[in-house]
Amino acid sequence: MNEHKNIPVSDLIIPPGTKVRAGLIKSVKARGILEPILVSPHNSGGYLVRDGRRRVKAAIEAGLDSIPAVVLEDAGPEVTILTHATRSENPVAELEAIRELQRSGMSEKEIAAAGFAPVSRIRRLAKLNRLVPEIAEKVDAGEIAANLAFEIAGLPPEAQRGLLDEEAITAETVRQAKYARRQEAIPDLADLVGESLPPATFEDVIMQLSANTLNAMLADLPDEARFATWRAKFKRAVNELQVAQSMVAKNATTLVAKNGCQERNHSRATTFQAQVQAVS
Repeated sequence: MNEHKNIPVSDLIIPPGTKVRAGLIKSVKARGILEPILVSPHNSGGYLVRDGRRRVKAAIEAGLDSIPAVVLEDAGPEVTILTHATRSENPVAELEAIRELQRSGMSEKEIAAAGFAPVSRIRRLAKLNRLVPEIAEKVDAGEIAANLAFEIAGLPPEAQRGLLDEEAITAETVRQAKYARRQEAIPDLADLVGESLPPATFEDVIMQLSANTLNAMLADLPDEARFATWRAKFKRAVNELQVAQSMVAKNATTLVAKNGCQERNHSRATTFQAQVQAVS
């Protein structure tokens, strides 16, 4: 049967390094502990706090000698999970309780089958294993919102520690850290196109176009003074292209004529040789 009683704070066992906000300490000094904590007897004596570690820490900081508690016989870490399931205010405490159950030999499915937490919740909490210790402490102390903790867990360790330099860790600072990470992942343009290749100029581009395309673009240019330079560039490109095409055509004609002459000479030599053979 559960027992309600005041327990000396010196008999209460909470995780080392537990932190608490100044506001809670101030409230406890003014009004005391209004909601009893949940504890279970510890094998080595004293009581293990299953729910209310922050209130215990605040009571110690406020100078209280004892606080109200509900003693749960044979209670385990599942109590922490079940109490936090209705509040979801301290996912780090939930995660530690899950770890304790797993250390006792329970699997994810067994924890879920016992009704302590669904598998999806267990796996979501497991993401917090990626939090660096400094950030995990702040989440446990309530300095960082639970939903924000899962966002931070998606950042690499160096980015998480970078958040500690901020005056306050907010949704905006986390968003900026995620944006900076995405920007770092974008390769430099020089790495994509190669630093050894100079960028193409406008002249390089228009020289790759056909005479018909250049003439069409030239015709579309407004007949205004401010486009005079562009018209000149297009005309020069057209002229150079026409000269090049003319030279290619001339060379082709010369080559054809040369080949034709060689074929005629070969034909005459063949005919003469046949005549010599006939006379002999």
